[in-house]
Parts: sequence; structure tokens; C-alpha cells
Amino acid sequence: MRMGISIISGIIFLALTITATAIIYQTGVPVVQQLQAGAAVDKMKVTLSDLDSIIREVASEGQGSKRTVFISSDPGTLTINGTADTIVWELETEAPVVSPRTSQEFGNLIVGSNLAASATEGTYQGQPVFILDNSRLTAYVRRTGAPGNKTALATDGLVLAIYNKDLGTWLNNPGFLDISIDDNTNSKTGTGYTQATSLGSPLPFAEVTALMDTAYIDYTLIFRLESEADFLIIEGELA
Repeated sequence: MRMGISIISGIIFLALTITATAIIYQTGVPVVQQLQAGAAVDKMKVTLSDLDSIIREVASEGQGSKRTVFISSDPGTLTINGTADTIVWELETEAPVVSPRTSQEFGNLIVGSNLAASATEGTYQGQPVFILDNSRLTAYVRRTGAPGNKTALATDGLVLAIYNKDLGTWLNNPGFLDISIDDNTNSKTGTGYTQATSLGSPLPFAEVTALMDTAYIDYTLIFRLESEADFLIIEGELA
């Protein structure tokens, strides 16, 4: 039986992909530029790892302990965020040193590219939601159930709202997003749960998975907001 996922929506900043694979590569970047960017990243990995060790050491010594540390961030920009308790080093380069929208963790150190997305828990008009956010959009996805505690779900009530920061507009009319399998009405409702792939920031993408058990067929929906993207990606997988 041939399967297909249908989406009815009236908004241009929603995108649908079904088992799509994007291959990104860059050509024409001078070898010297690649070597320089790679060396800068490697240097800052060591520098920030050492800095993290010093910070933890000072913290363990108690009140009054201090160190003086000298850091060179050239090339790149070093930013200290006291609110988020983070130190961020950014380098803009065309050299493919780190794959786009990927990250790796080395203890407290996160190395990645396009890390400008976040996923948090909150509420929207009194309903529990996962909040997917980047510099362009904020999407509110219903937060409900758990693997051992499935709840009633309907596809037209999964994405509750999307705010477009560039346009200053909302997409939040009830049922604006409707998803079905093979246009079968029984595939729109069932039981299941939603869960975030990762919570926090910075992330290369913010993602929520909805598992749907329906009278027609069981399937999974993945809602992904990538860093700096102005659209929400929706992927469908059959169970």
C-alpha cells in the first residue's frame, strides 16, 4: 500500500520533507583559508577547555578565590554572557571546518556551526508547550503525554502557533495545520505523546517528535526548527 502524508496549511513559512537528505558542500575555498580557520578553531578549543578547568577550580576553592587569565580571541569574537553563564567564541568563515548545523560536546565545551536555536518548555495560552526558537521564528508545539502515558492527540492541535519575527506576524488560528496519511480521516486523531530531542541552547536545531497511534496507521511526526531558518520543517515517518 502506498503511503503519503498530506498537510493543509495557509502559511509560507512551513516546509515539509519526507525522508529527504540535504547534501551541502563548498568548493573554491582556498586551502590556506581552510588551514587558518581549522587552526583557529583548534586553538580556541584548547583555550576554552583550559578556561573551563580554571573556572571550576576557582569555584571549588570557595569565596575569595581568584585567577587572572589572558585570552586572545583573534581571529573571531569572544562574548561573555553573565545571564546565561556562557562564554561564546564566534568565527565567520567560508571554510567548511565544521558541518553546518552540527555540534559536538567536549565536557562543558560545545563546538558547532550555526548554533542559534533553542528548545524550552513553557505555556501558550495556558497549554503546556515546547517552544522552538531561533532568530527568525518561534514555534509552539503541544507538550503532552509520555512513552508510558499516551494521551489523546489530533494533528490539527500539535502546532499551536508560529510567530514570524521578521514580519512581526502570528499564525495561530485554530487548526491552521492539518496532517493526515493518504487523506484518511482516521489518521488525524489517536493517542500518543510529544517529546523534545534536546532542551536548552545553543542548539543547531530545535526538534520535537510526536508519536501518533491511530486507527488507520501508526506514524511519527518530527517538527524541526533549524538555526537561522525562516520555516518550520515537518518530517513524517511510518512506524
